[in-house]
Amino acid sequence: MNKRIPHLGLLGALAVAVTLAGCATPRMGSVIPREGGQYQVISIGESEKAALESALYSAESTCKGRAMRHVVIDHRTEYRGLGTETAAQTIEKVGRIILGTTGQRAPQIAGEDDYRVTMQFRCEDARR
Repeated sequence: MNKRIPHLGLLGALAVAVTLAGCATPRMGSVIPREGGQYQVISIGESEKAALESALYSAESTCKGRAMRHVVIDHRTEYRGLGTETAAQTIEKVGRIILGTTGQRAPQIAGEDDYRVTMQFRCEDARR
């Protein structure tokens, strides 16, 4: 029985490593084929940067699977969180100040779907 405990520790460490590795890769957005060889991807994220990275990752993955490269035609970012974007940023800053001053974590209003990026792209020959 005692011989199995080190193995469980190793499995636990492996599970943590796999989880952390998964966090480094943006999540795939929803890719929709359109006419004329174009695609649309819709991605969400807790920040504008995260949503845009997800959209770009989705476009790159879609085209890479066809041995092509992605070309962005257009994109639009929407803030869909509670209140205004400025208010949410202010509340986040206040929360960091509270944490730094008191050590207490303040409630957050940010969500992992506060930003939505809609991007149009096409795949083209990588040799161009």
